[in-house]
Amino acid sequence: MHRKWKSKQVLLFFLLPLFILIAALAIGIGIYRSKTVVIELSLYSGNSWGVPQNFAYAIYDKAVELFEQQYADKGYRMKLRTGMMYKDYSEWFAQQVLKGKEPDLFLIIEEDFTTFAAIGLLEKLDSYIKNSDLLEDSFFSNALEAGQYQGSQYALPIGIVPSFLIYNVDLLNSLGLEIDLDNWTWDQFYRLCSKITGDLDGDGTLDRFAVEGYDWHQAFYTNDNVLFNEKSSQVGFNSLYMAQMIEFLKKMHSLNQGMVVREGMFEMGKVGFKTFNFSEFRVYGSYPYRILRYDDFDWKAIPFPHGPHGSSKSKLYTVQLGMSSRSRHKDVAFEFLRLISSDKEFQYMIWDNSNMLPVNRDAFDQIYLSGIMQRDGMRQLDRDFIESVISGSYIDPDFKKYPVIDDYITQRIFKIIAQDEDIAAGISDLKQIINDLLQENTTLQGVNR
Repeated sequence: MHRKWKSKQVLLFFLLPLFILIAALAIGIGIYRSKTVVIELSLYSGNSWGVPQNFAYAIYDKAVELFEQQYADKGYRMKLRTGMMYKDYSEWFAQQVLKGKEPDLFLIIEEDFTTFAAIGLLEKLDSYIKNSDLLEDSFFSNALEAGQYQGSQYALPIGIVPSFLIYNVDLLNSLGLEIDLDNWTWDQFYRLCSKITGDLDGDGTLDRFAVEGYDWHQAFYTNDNVLFNEKSSQVGFNSLYMAQMIEFLKKMHSLNQGMVVREGMFEMGKVGFKTFNFSEFRVYGSYPYRILRYDDFDWKAIPFPHGPHGSSKSKLYTVQLGMSSRSRHKDVAFEFLRLISSDKEFQYMIWDNSNMLPVNRDAFDQIYLSGIMQRDGMRQLDRDFIESVISGSYIDPDFKKYPVIDDYITQRIFKIIAQDEDIAAGISDLKQIINDLLQENTTLQGVNR
């Protein structure tokens, strides 16, 4: 009996501290959880401008690290949802919304933005911005406007990728051709292209071509301003300007004599001009990647030529981050939004951890002043030029139906050109079909909060 009692005492001696430790841990975890705020952020791998990015999540890992350091005393934590490719992200995210399981913060696919804002999924950010130290003047205005809907801010930009033309300097020099950028019009562009295009070996087939990747998108915005009205409910383009654009594209199309300028022909030295974007310039204009492509001749970036009623414009790609209107930690989520879009230290990191440019002007200034481009062995990209390209850029329409309508416009314009249809009749038909498509299924259902 005495031995049993002694054994129980020994067992109690060991178990009691263990119970106390478990209780202390449970209490500690409870206190930790009550103080810790976890913000979820969903990301996609890939981008809308089609240039592969190594270590796709690296820049976001940097943002999380910086955020958690800055708010360590408050216990703010970030949780990333990753693994979804850009092409699959929209469908996956829609399923999360239907289940009510969307994260606090999320990257937004361009064509989803207007829908998300209209149905109330995106939190309006105006009051958060007003009560913070975030200064709208510190952004490139075009990047900020990409996250606006009906005059309010619903998303903030992280990075931008401007686009432009590049040309084969050696080829133009060998033909005695010069570009007059003070008079950089469609007419001058066509004259240069007609002199570049040629049958070099006399076999009746063209061997050298004018431009790669140039289509109605680049031409339209250099002669007109908008495809649709403000509400994207009907056509907004000018019929005369559209007719001028199609006439110009018919002339350009005729130069190729029915031959297709395939992707990759510019880097083979067989094409004079090519559409390009900053991400491509960053990759293939820097060592060591520049020795893989575009290294057999000298090439340079220039703006797009403009039509009789427009100016040099080009597409601006942006990466936008939004907040769910159903987030339980909106104030904390906005702090991460503020940091990733406007914190100078983080925005400067964009250069080393992505192929984008920062949206913060101070970080942009620091990149040019620091000599970091020369450190990376990058081709010279004039600051005045790139700032001019950004300020004169356009953002693609961002409503859900746009990709379908865009495909239709592309096909219809090609048909008018290839089959030599009456331009006025073709434009009238184009307007009618677009308006019909815009009117279909226009009712949007709101999100339950």
